[in-house]
Amino acid sequence: MNVLFKKIWFWWQRRVSLVLIAFMLGMSNVILEESRSVNDTREHIEHPEVLPDEDLNDTADYEPGS
Repeated sequence: MNVLFKKIWFWWQRRVSLVLIAFMLGMSNVILEESRSVNDTREHIEHPEVLPDEDLNDTADYEPGS
């Protein structure tokens, strides 16, 4: 009976340890992401929206029958 209790106790300790490790890793990732979003010093490059010219739509590159 003593051996069975030790096996169950070891299994329970292992599962609790894995759950706690996963929880702490997840919380550290959340904290890291929050600090990155607050203290982000990288330059952000804004890309301007390029609209096609209106006069380009009036020209035809291919005319059937020529």
